[in-house]
Amino acid sequence: MARMTPEETDPWDLAAERYRQEQEHSAFASVNRRMVTDRFRGLDLKGKALLDLGCGYGWYTHYFHSVGAKAVVCDGSAEMLRLARSQYPDIPFERVDLLEELPYGDERFDVVFCNQVLMDIPCISGLIKEVGRITAEGGLFYVSLVHPAFYDARWQEEDGFGKVRIMERYLSEYSIENGFWGSTRHYHRTLSSYLNTILRAGFRLLHVEEPETYDGVCRSAEFPLFFAAEFQKDPRPGHSA
Repeated sequence: MARMTPEETDPWDLAAERYRQEQEHSAFASVNRRMVTDRFRGLDLKGKALLDLGCGYGWYTHYFHSVGAKAVVCDGSAEMLRLARSQYPDIPFERVDLLEELPYGDERFDVVFCNQVLMDIPCISGLIKEVGRITAEGGLFYVSLVHPAFYDARWQEEDGFGKVRIMERYLSEYSIENGFWGSTRHYHRTLSSYLNTILRAGFRLLHVEEPETYDGVCRSAEFPLFFAAEFQKDPRPGHSA
């Protein structure tokens, strides 16, 4: 597996504080949090071994601890982890290169949670293979992304209302620079690329979600910003991992 270069991790170190501040007050972040908490509310996570893979500043880790999960936490950004430790000092956070082999044993986790991470790393195949290795048979792999069909699409307005989104390319894989919290890089892949990579790692698809994001007042509510999918580590004998 390839090692994550300083050019790929350092931008998130520089963006970490602004990212944390904006996420705490972002309506979009609230939609994502509601999507996650609504979905996990019906699951009994007490005592379950859960990996928060790419934890950022730790909001979701705190949530999983609050519902009794035995959460293990990692991220590639040292500054994100510093913020997480300062906000949640009782939770152990670990720095891990997500492009290398993960430092966890085979089939260790009942749940692997990967929220808004995969579109921020240049190659996902090795990481997904590692997730397949560390997830227990029958375990859950939860992934959320910014929606690749709409994220890099510009709004077209009519009388000040965002009515249409224009996507100039979808099937090609490419990267763009985000400037929301500093200079970070986003990697565009199709939904089929994400889904098929995960299925090849020995998972089966359980559920997908595309939550309503925009209020329908300034921008059309017909376009989701997020996409989430849940997979189960296939418990059938002879599956291909």
